Amino acid sequence: MPTLESSYIQIFAYVLVMVLCAYGGGRVHQWYKHSMDRDQSFRDGYNQGYHALFALAARHARPAAAGPAAARPAPIEQRGKDELIRD
Repeated sequence: MPTLESSYIQIFAYVLVMVLCAYGGGRVHQWYKHSMDRDQSFRDGYNQGYHALFALAARHARPAAAGPAAARPAPIEQRGKDELIRD
């Protein structure tokens, strides 16, 4: 037959189990939230780096705006009949 003293021990044990379960659930939630934040930060950093690198490559691939006119070939209409046309 349960005594008054053993019921207090059971209540204390149940409260202790509930507190430990709540603590464990909070730690799992914190770990999950931290991993999601870290993954999002990685994706943001990767996208920012990709766009910066692409802009850098596009800037170097762009032809010069004020190049000499002699370097450009003349249009076909302005070429003489004796000029050799190469394909």
